[in-house]
Amino acid sequence: MNEEEMRPACRVGVTAEDLAHEADRAVLYGAILAAQRPGVKIKLHLADAVAALLPAVRAYLDAEENELSAYAIEYARACGAEAFLQSKRKPSASR
Repeated sequence: MNEEEMRPACRVGVTAEDLAHEADRAVLYGAILAAQRPGVKIKLHLADAVAALLPAVRAYLDAEENELSAYAIEYARACGAEAFLQSKRKPSASR
């Protein structure tokens, strides 16, 4: 069996860039979840990255106008999840 045949069907034709975006989105989703539900358990392989992104995501969700908040939206934009992050912002915090 070659490498392509060993992959699950959902991974056939997926590029390394696609996988990187998917991994970045997983970190963002974890940070959003952790911001909304403090104490939630995050998968071990994501925990450090989620913890690093969490302050920025909290700042964005709380509508703070600072570098952390700007970083969160740029991170989300880079991994194709800007609309998702914006949808999680508190309604009173919308721009």
